[in-house]
Amino acid sequence: MQNALPPAQIAVGITLLIFGQTFGGALFLALAQTVFNGSIVNNLKDQAPTLNHQTVIAVGATAFRQVVKPDQIVGVLEAYNSALNSVFFLAAGAGFGTFIFALGIGWVDIRKKED
Repeated sequence: MQNALPPAQIAVGITLLIFGQTFGGALFLALAQTVFNGSIVNNLKDQAPTLNHQTVIAVGATAFRQVVKPDQIVGVLEAYNSALNSVFFLAAGAGFGTFIFALGIGWVDIRKKED
């Protein structure tokens, strides 16, 4: 960033970059939580239709084996796996978007030129 901008705009550019990193992290954390919660509810309804999905969500991923019957554990695990895959796809899309955005900054050769 420092080499892509004129000296008068470096402070503003770096400030915007830090703001974008902070705001983007907070925004995508909220989006990932929303995607996960929506996916886990839908997947639990599909994978374990007789199970009370609110109970599974309330106890969390580490303690659901205590409230789920042994024959329903596979369905709950598949639901969690599918919900996590949705979050990973969101993260991959965000990474791709960031890469495309970074291409717009440009490439500046910072190697020292020999005389």
